[in-house]
Amino acid sequence: MKRLAAAARIAIGATAIAAPLQTMAQVAGNGIDSPRKKPDQTTIAALRQRVPELMKEATVPGVSLALIRNGKTYLLQPFGMRDAKTGQRVTEETVFEAASLSKPVFAYGVLKLVEQGILDLDAPLSKYLPKPYVEGDARLDKITA
Repeated sequence: MKRLAAAARIAIGATAIAAPLQTMAQVAGNGIDSPRKKPDQTTIAALRQRVPELMKEATVPGVSLALIRNGKTYLLQPFGMRDAKTGQRVTEETVFEAASLSKPVFAYGVLKLVEQGILDLDAPLSKYLPKPYVEGDARLDKITA
């Protein structure tokens, strides 16, 4: 139970880090938030400086950050401790227990689409499909995000 609680705290903390990083990238305006643009060295340096600050604010002991654009890795950076008791640091090979981190990250992405007017939470999801997922079932038009 202790491990689960610790994993949940880390997942929540990691989610708390993700939003400020995206905001920082958008404010910088250098394309780090665009999958088509190459990030510049100023942005990478800013990430290396800001991540430890965000980790401290969110009480996240360790994280690994990868910045990949068009299949090219521009940054692969471990931060912090893997195990504070033993002093083991996070490495590029560290495997993290994500504790269903995909759910809040996916929800964040969906809400960004809503914010941009791309997705309507009250519209049937079938509206966004090029063709019906299942033919002849009217219930599909009642499923919304």
